[in-house]
Amino acid sequence: MPPMMAAWIVAAAFLPEWWLGEAAFNSAHSGATHDLHLIGELTANLEPALAYLTLTFIVGAVAYAALSSWRGHIRVGRVIERLDMNAQPPPPEQLRLVQKYASRYSLDVGLVMSSYPLSFVWGFWHSKLILSTGLLEALTGSELQGVLEHEAAHHQRRDNLVKLALSFCVYTSLAFPFSRLLLKWLTVEVEKICDEVAVSRTQAPLEIASALVKVRRHTSAPAVFSQSTTSGLLTVDSATFEQRVRRLMGFVDSPPMNSEARNFERLRIAEALAFIAAFSSSVIALTVFSPLAVHRGVESLIHIIK
Repeated sequence: MPPMMAAWIVAAAFLPEWWLGEAAFNSAHSGATHDLHLIGELTANLEPALAYLTLTFIVGAVAYAALSSWRGHIRVGRVIERLDMNAQPPPPEQLRLVQKYASRYSLDVGLVMSSYPLSFVWGFWHSKLILSTGLLEALTGSELQGVLEHEAAHHQRRDNLVKLALSFCVYTSLAFPFSRLLLKWLTVEVEKICDEVAVSRTQAPLEIASALVKVRRHTSAPAVFSQSTTSGLLTVDSATFEQRVRRLMGFVDSPPMNSEARNFERLRIAEALAFIAAFSSSVIALTVFSPLAVHRGVESLIHIIK
């Protein structure tokens, strides 16, 4: 909510000078307050070239984000092909368990015949669960249930789709390094949320922690799967990995509330669309009917701070 409210204030307050006209703009900024908005005078002579440059930057950033996401998607596919090698078939009961969860959550499953243990959800809207035979052999039945619930939570929440959208926002942000840190933090928080959903569904936090430790122990380079097209069980950062394990062990004494976990299980598309509609319509209404209302309010706040 704080960044969305900040975006709303910026969109509603910083109208270009040409929108109001020079006479209306000058009359609205009489006195010393006008000195607080020198940026309007500095950029007025650059219009419309500045607007075209800004638009070009945004289009270029979006194109770069799309290219990076596409390359990441291709890269993951190539890695999966290289991992597709001869390996021992997994236990039949593990395969039946995977098929059971795939049917329950309408989730496509790709089984990689490799001793390398891996598990992640690949793709955006119609995501696919990628599992290796090495993972199925390494985990017990209860541990595998926790992993499948974790990955199913990623699938139901459309985490890859959200990650892709946020990646576009990161690339188009002027505060690029800071926004990348925010995206990295959010990715870790999403993994914790899916851990919590898995615990609420299985009531087996120690088994999920054990699965996480086993996969971490046999996985040397998981960074290739840290793309905007994938969401998986394993965390690349060691400190985050230890934090997740401790958090899972803490759920033994204080399990998560089922009502709170259910709120995390799905991406609330309807609520997100309603919020976007309210955001856009309110900004448009202010721009058309009272273009200086928020502008003057922010101006007064700046004057008080100064």
